[in-house]
Amino acid sequence: MKRRFALSKRMIFCLISAAMLLAPLFEGQSMAANESKYPASASASSYDTRCACDASKAVDGSLSTRWSGEGDGTWLKLDLGSAQSVSLVKIAFYNGDSRTFTFDIQTSTDGSNWLQARNAVTSAQNNQLQSFPIPVAEARYVRIVGYGNTSNDWNSYTEVEIWGGPTDGGSGNLDPAKPPSGNFDLTKWKITLPDASEIPASALAGGYEHPDWFYTDPVTGGMVFTSPNIGETTTNSTYTRSELREMLNPSTNSASSWANNWVTSSSSPSIKSQAGGVDGTMKATLRVDRVSVSGNEADKIGRVVVGQIHGPSTEPIRLYYHKRPSDSRGAVYFGTDDLDNNNTWVNMLGGPNQLNPVNGIALGQTWSYEIKVTGLLMTVKITPEGGSATTVTHTLPSGYNDKYLYFKAGVYNQNKSDTTPDQSDHVKATFFSLTHVHP
Repeated sequence: MKRRFALSKRMIFCLISAAMLLAPLFEGQSMAANESKYPASASASSYDTRCACDASKAVDGSLSTRWSGEGDGTWLKLDLGSAQSVSLVKIAFYNGDSRTFTFDIQTSTDGSNWLQARNAVTSAQNNQLQSFPIPVAEARYVRIVGYGNTSNDWNSYTEVEIWGGPTDGGSGNLDPAKPPSGNFDLTKWKITLPDASEIPASALAGGYEHPDWFYTDPVTGGMVFTSPNIGETTTNSTYTRSELREMLNPSTNSASSWANNWVTSSSSPSIKSQAGGVDGTMKATLRVDRVSVSGNEADKIGRVVVGQIHGPSTEPIRLYYHKRPSDSRGAVYFGTDDLDNNNTWVNMLGGPNQLNPVNGIALGQTWSYEIKVTGLLMTVKITPEGGSATTVTHTLPSGYNDKYLYFKAGVYNQNKSDTTPDQSDHVKATFFSLTHVHP
């Protein structure tokens, strides 16, 4: 008996409706930053010969081609070439913005004996790659068994990717129903918002959200920061921000107190004994969802800072993502100040004068950064999802010894003009993990 028609129409409607509500909880669960995509070949039980929609079209890297197979139980099988640790399947669906698909995910080591990894999964309603986590399994083969969609009996996938690898703690499973503090440890952060107000660590850790500037993404559970081009700014800045500021001892009211900040291990013993930490590492996994697209200064359009180390009056690092409207990919680079506030640009994936790099990061693409300071040696690592890491080291001036330092993360909009008709230009980023440690 065909699986689809074994149920009444009312039961099918109820199941699909429930699945559509639950799908976002699975679709956006984030993965560890060092998981990677496995190369794979594909075969299928059947395909639509009219459009030459064979299995290879599901693994050709293009969302403009597709594999299509008709009927309940029609399958697409991916071969990884050898057994791998598999934890995530990504699928993009043909016409997925107007219908949902139902399918099973199965794994196998030999291509004959199959284990059910996910049963009766229903897609969300969009055309992009959607993520479907599975229990970690050693598998050479992954099979998608389709049961059609809400419009017809066809199973049509534009791309399928298999991901996995060792995990490093990452962000775990994020709950879209919780405030940011329900998914992230925000007990030692405060936040500055685009109206220049500050929310202290106690309120932030207690579940604070702002519907426009700081909230949980309803699909992925990520922590969302947005900041308009035009807004209120803090002292000594002309740019708006929705940005966390590290507070290592938030019970101490003064942000400039030694207890709320950290120092380099090359600082004097007396200063180190007063500080809230010595040396530090901040790691984040994020995606930049939007950058500014208008303004009066061309070099500032599309530019945003997503991570910083700040000192009393200068910044050892400002980590930039920079994508102009005409660029297909954004550059990632950093600026670093000396104690006289003289800036030096350091290229990573492109630079301020090397925009739209071929190895850049697209809007909506997940990537990670790590900023580590040991003594005066600062190491910065950038890792695009599925790509290799780029690491740069930079020696800080000795003047940073005995100066208090603190991490910042979020969006610090670097465009202070807006030429859109409704003055709505803004930046937005979603964080899937954020940690800060001071060994």
